[in-house]
Amino acid sequence: MRDVASQWSGGDDTIRIKVSLTMLPKFRAGVTVLAVLSALDRRETYGYEIRREAHKKTRGVFTVNEGALYQLLRVLVRRGFVRVRQEEVGGRCRKYYRLTAAGRKEFSKLRHDWKNSRKVLDALLD
Repeated sequence: MRDVASQWSGGDDTIRIKVSLTMLPKFRAGVTVLAVLSALDRRETYGYEIRREAHKKTRGVFTVNEGALYQLLRVLVRRGFVRVRQEEVGGRCRKYYRLTAAGRKEFSKLRHDWKNSRKVLDALLD
């Protein structure tokens, strides 16, 4: 495991803080969940549109990984947060996803938590 360590010394007191760089992938996974739920909160849509919307809204700064997206969608369906239906489009089967009432409730909680976290980070980093 890689760590970033910082040390502060003040006389006899030494504080050593280790911040694991493994936090960053977890943060990215959380952002992916928000991106997916946010897209589905607006309308029923399919995987490629979810990826495209996240890329567009973040002006290319954030891209939803395709493999992670479909794995996450399966988990959200299994947990009852998302419903899926299939439709034939251009000779191919396309899956459309939409939030359930439970999914909307969960998204509302997550959005509230993330907004509060952002306020804390903004205050600390300014």
